[in-house]
Amino acid sequence: MNRMAHLWFLAVALAAAPLAAQSIRVYSEFQRLDPKGEILGVDKAPRPREILSPAVIRNAYASFHVAVDVPKNLPFSLFVGQNPENVLQPTLYKVGWTARGAAWWPDRLTPLTISADGKVADAGPLLPRQTTVAYLLDLWVPGEAPVERIRFELQLNVDQEWVIYPMEVRIQAPVLPVSLTPGSALAPLDAAADASAYEMLRSYLCGGGKREPEGPPSIRGIIRRNARQDVALARSLEAKCGKEALIPGLLGVLAPGAQPASWCLAPAFPAGHGAEGYLRVRDHLYRLADRGCAVEPEAKVTIAVTPAPK
Repeated sequence: MNRMAHLWFLAVALAAAPLAAQSIRVYSEFQRLDPKGEILGVDKAPRPREILSPAVIRNAYASFHVAVDVPKNLPFSLFVGQNPENVLQPTLYKVGWTARGAAWWPDRLTPLTISADGKVADAGPLLPRQTTVAYLLDLWVPGEAPVERIRFELQLNVDQEWVIYPMEVRIQAPVLPVSLTPGSALAPLDAAADASAYEMLRSYLCGGGKREPEGPPSIRGIIRRNARQDVALARSLEAKCGKEALIPGLLGVLAPGAQPASWCLAPAFPAGHGAEGYLRVRDHLYRLADRGCAVEPEAKVTIAVTPAPK
């Protein structure tokens, strides 16, 4: 887009500047936001992953939470742009919350239209005490996308001022298989964001588990869908790496030294990383797929684990 060419050179400086009255913040799919733009307590990570140069694979989605902060009652416009154009296919959803007691839990997603010039439709009215407009950005990477780096921006316009959030999306060579394993049961709304992903992974490693239809768009559904992608990638790697090598490697990320049979009796997951601990599993699979199984075993890393809730 023409706007993209003019604004890109300001992006890095603006993104590095201190938080102003208006800002854009981007987080991984596992860092859900409340109406005030704070990460939910059950999802917090000691160091939330910086979303500046995310790796993605082809024929797959990558998802991110977006927080837009603007002065109260001041209108704004949000745009998306990429260079080269039309490589990635973005969808933006408005996040909706459900009240439970004094807490607001985000989950419902309403798709927003994106015009030809990249302008995102108005997100609509806010909650009474809402100070942040929250979106979920869903990036589809086509199977035929080139293996290259794509400049992707979120561009916020407030009263003739521009705030830019730049990303350099790194498209990797692997292409996800077309078919996905049916989805496992969604975690409760108030569980940590990684719970739905870990249930999908546990079902792959151990078998069993309840299956549920997709249902309407939701944050938990997006997280489960992305975990289904991870499982599809793992299954495709079984033929290349051998299941006897793949499974111990995955368990090395989750619980070093654990044997599949004993782990399945009492599944345990990495602690100390907050809900973003699951991203270590995805990183491992992406490295395997990109480097042809030549990855140092994660079992050499000591990771504390916490038993899964019963």
